[in-house]
Amino acid sequence: MFPPADEISLLLVDDDIATLDLLSAALSKEGYVVSQADSFEVAFEILRDQGFESFDLVISDYWMPGKNGLELVKRIAAEDPTLSVILMTADEERAIVEGLLRSGGCDFLRKPIDMKAFGPRVRVAADRTHRLRALQTTASEASALGESQRLFLERHLRRAWPDIEFFYSSKSQASGDFLSAFKIEENSRVLLASDGSGHDLSSAFQSNYFHGLARGMIRKGGSLEELLEYFNELMLHNWNDDDIGSSLAACALNFDFENRTISYLNAGFPQPMAAGINGFADILGSPLATFPLGWFADSYDAESCSMPDGYLYLWTDGLGHLAQSLNLDPLALACRLLDKDRSSDFIIVRATDDVAVVRLCLANEKEKPRVPIVSLEIPGDTVSEIDQWQEYFENSLRIVLEEIGIETLSEILLCLREGVINALKHGCQGLSEEKVLVQISLSPDRRELHATIKDSGEGHSFNPSSYNEKASQQLSPHYGGLFMIDTIPQVSEVVERGSRVNMQFCLDPAQN
Repeated sequence: MFPPADEISLLLVDDDIATLDLLSAALSKEGYVVSQADSFEVAFEILRDQGFESFDLVISDYWMPGKNGLELVKRIAAEDPTLSVILMTADEERAIVEGLLRSGGCDFLRKPIDMKAFGPRVRVAADRTHRLRALQTTASEASALGESQRLFLERHLRRAWPDIEFFYSSKSQASGDFLSAFKIEENSRVLLASDGSGHDLSSAFQSNYFHGLARGMIRKGGSLEELLEYFNELMLHNWNDDDIGSSLAACALNFDFENRTISYLNAGFPQPMAAGINGFADILGSPLATFPLGWFADSYDAESCSMPDGYLYLWTDGLGHLAQSLNLDPLALACRLLDKDRSSDFIIVRATDDVAVVRLCLANEKEKPRVPIVSLEIPGDTVSEIDQWQEYFENSLRIVLEEIGIETLSEILLCLREGVINALKHGCQGLSEEKVLVQISLSPDRRELHATIKDSGEGHSFNPSSYNEKASQQLSPHYGGLFMIDTIPQVSEVVERGSRVNMQFCLDPAQN
């Protein structure tokens, strides 16, 4: 619905005084508030003195002495791109129309003016100005909200959990991705993560409301189960009206440091990843198929598991999507984004969604754990895709170890490749139901890389030394793979009847 005419302020610009007076009288009769200018210079002086925001529309003749109407359009667009401009001309040159559209004008009227069509065109153009200004205000408020969100997140997490590591990036001004942490008791802390389904202010509001509600409920003795069930009902019956619309993925973790256990609930959120002191990571607890809050009426039961003695990772699905587009492991991407000494701008610019990731070190203070960078499960019937798996390993290593030498990287990739081929062919027997697990971690000082390749086969009895002896005597691919695995790494061992290979590589050029 258009605003009333008396709320629309116009500036008419024409060097023909008769035309100026005629149009001004016609528009004033309709109730519009009209100002006049007979040149580019006078028009711009009025806009500057009274303020561009004082006008809803500028209507200008194209041909005027000195600077023409198109130059006025360009100047207005540079100062206030929300202010609509209509040009009038007796000419029908296509170049004039194209110049108008390129310069930010919104309409084109041919002289002599058809007064019946003039009124509706004025209302449409003025309404465009109002809408653009409303969007600009919303964007400004969203930007302020997004900045407040980021500042609050940093201060809040640091205060609640001083040694927490996190990365946060929003593709829009205000994000539905949010994290919070707070104490329940002396030896108990809660970490809460959420990811709204949209990228607008509504999504940001829902996510922030969820965290505020969580803090209040838990401090009053409410449980995590009650929190998720209550908010799910709220979304179903207040926001969505029983139709799937808005939703919120959430993950809540309660850390009991006295008993070294974690109790957690997951509602459509990516599974947390946990790593031991050796840096080899896997999902926390059991892989549960869950739905975001706001989809279905449901109850939520917490799952408990032992607290890892290494790192725990929690990230929103934006990180998973970005890792997939880059063809690398989410753990490697998380490790790189959490590295405060290196810029991640060139990486995050490729993200199509908000990205948030948290890393917690849960190890004993006496020993620092290794850092996980790859945890990949490979189907047993994909030996033909070995080039793809090798590229995945290479991308994951390169993004974390930018300084790694080509020779060292090539040797590591060769051993990983041969180890996976051996596991797929001999351990999995090429069967789709069998799996190969590849895990790679980095020592805290970044001088050593550790890798393990484990297949789900039964293994078989063999003597590695006899394999190496035959490989040294016969240049056969049948023996060459294991020979390289045994000789290239600084440490190599084949265990569990050959179903697991452990390798350690030195990354320090001086030691190599």
